Amino acid sequence: MTEGIGADVPRPATRPAGWPDEPLGVTVCRLSIDPVRGRVRHPFQVGIAIRTAMFLELAQSGRLVGQNWPEAVGPSDTGNKLPDSVHRAVAGRRAIGWRRWFSHVTADRVAATDYLVEAGVWRREGKRIVDPRAAETVLRQREIARAMAAGELPGDLHSQLVYLLVSGAGGCGRPAPRRAWRLAKVSLPPLLPGQGGAAGYAAVRTGLRAIRRAASFRMFSR
Repeated sequence: MTEGIGADVPRPATRPAGWPDEPLGVTVCRLSIDPVRGRVRHPFQVGIAIRTAMFLELAQSGRLVGQNWPEAVGPSDTGNKLPDSVHRAVAGRRAIGWRRWFSHVTADRVAATDYLVEAGVWRREGKRIVDPRAAETVLRQREIARAMAAGELPGDLHSQLVYLLVSGAGGCGRPAPRRAWRLAKVSLPPLLPGQGGAAGYAAVRTGLRAIRRAASFRMFSR
């Protein structure tokens, strides 16, 4: 584990260059809400997708490497709250295979939900979550579902990851981890170069497999 990085090592960027300010895991959570029921669809699977997204953001910003297990690089406090929490968890543990990092993900979903509420994007009414921009969210979910069904991923890495994780976890319908993986293993390798790319690819592969295992019924995993 690479802890105690020297002061001469440049401080990593809080987010990958060119990515939106909203953490990737928060975007996945935001696009996985069922506005009618006022809750996140398939909460455990979406939690796995959020954890995957955090690993990906860390890998793309140069703060995570490792093909067989995640390895933290650099400081854990950059001001990017959600990925920082995952970075601290990885930095504080010995080498653990990727699969074991996707067992307890409820805290990730709760943290992403709290982020959206605190930012004023969502609001709580009792146990319900209200999305004031529900119509826009539904249109985006329909576009993700249509594009994934047609095998038409966007050209940029960030949007591809959003589509793969939201669709794979069932944020816009039934979980479709198999379909997401079929597209991911073709589209992602050219966009994920270097050590960080190997870690990001491993995170996507393991996360989608964990979603598939988590499906309550085999018929829900397409």
